[in-house]
Amino acid sequence: LLAAMAVPCTPPIDQPRAQKRLDLTLLGPAKLDRIVESPRQIIRGRTPGTLKVRLYADDAVPPAESPAPDPAVSSNDLAATLYIQSDHPLIRRQAESITGGRTSAWEKAVALHDWVYKNVDKKPTISLPSALDVLKQRQGDCNEHTYLFVALARAAGLPARVRVGIVYQNGAFYYHAWPAVFVDRWREMDPTFGQLAVDATHLALLDGELADQMQLLGTIGRLQIQVDSAAPPPGGPPRD
Repeated sequence: LLAAMAVPCTPPIDQPRAQKRLDLTLLGPAKLDRIVESPRQIIRGRTPGTLKVRLYADDAVPPAESPAPDPAVSSNDLAATLYIQSDHPLIRRQAESITGGRTSAWEKAVALHDWVYKNVDKKPTISLPSALDVLKQRQGDCNEHTYLFVALARAAGLPARVRVGIVYQNGAFYYHAWPAVFVDRWREMDPTFGQLAVDATHLALLDGELADQMQLLGTIGRLQIQVDSAAPPPGGPPRD
């Protein structure tokens, strides 16, 4: 299934976890009307069958080049849902245990990220993602890491969302999920990879839970990606 949903990418991207900026062209018949726009992810142009995107690592966003505003925080970003049970006593107690004594939103978000990264085993999972189940079982893939982080963040009073898209690894882009948490602005972390700031190969397609994510099944496998330019990782030569 993962191989079937791989998005081919040319040329290859060196040191993907260290990438700070990428210019990509998405090619294919799939419609991407809901693609996320943010200061980290800027749509540079649309034509039939193509979409040009500039991506920054979350810690490398240049304010002067960020025309897209952050999406507004809504009540849904703090709400409990069927699979993000942020109001459950076990989730609330765990969030308090992790963040207790920390006063700033950023410190709380970092503590939650570090706890999820260190305490959830990385294992492929075929069950429906459920934050409460992950808290009990302590294992899962990117969905499980993300749902648990979002539930803990909301329980700690931090607005958070499930961000869904693709990420580069092993020569192609693959389906991936990671959280966005509001700390002075929407900040994207990846507790699956252990990144307090996502790298520039994280291409967000939508925000949402399982029902929204199902829309990607017919999209991801029909895309191709062309790397137009890449900012060199630290110590590496430029490649444009």
